[in-house]
Amino acid sequence: MKKILCYILLVFAIGTFVSESMHGFMNLKLIYYNLYPDKYYEKDKLYISKKEENNSTSSSGSNSWYYGTLEKHQKKDNIYYNRSYLKQNTLSDSKGEYLKVWYCKKVEKMILREENKLSPKIYFSGIIIYALIIMIIPCLITVTKKSKNEN
Repeated sequence: MKKILCYILLVFAIGTFVSESMHGFMNLKLIYYNLYPDKYYEKDKLYISKKEENNSTSSSGSNSWYYGTLEKHQKKDNIYYNRSYLKQNTLSDSKGEYLKVWYCKKVEKMILREENKLSPKIYFSGIIIYALIIMIIPCLITVTKKSKNEN
């Protein structure tokens, strides 16, 4: 049973490692950048050019896609978030409707700006990804180690 669990973990961990290496270890960078947000994130506005409502009956059915252009960085981007939150926090000025966001230029990551000061946050999905990758070594040892019954 222990070896089966290790094989399953190995499949997920190796897949995660390959995916992370293909994306330049972005989740590892985000773990670090989220600990020091004042240094890596800056305020910006996402001017909305298109809204897509999700009409699905699944759990993500209350979410929407908002597409637009960042004011400072002149980069097209999008955000997928809770529909009611997005509607409540959509503001407008002479240029059109926008959302206040934080943008990390180093990894081209945008997050919604709820407050004027961004506090450090723990990036849980990144931590889980790297915990899974770290599990490769103990799983390989367990799988390759001969059991005492096989001698």
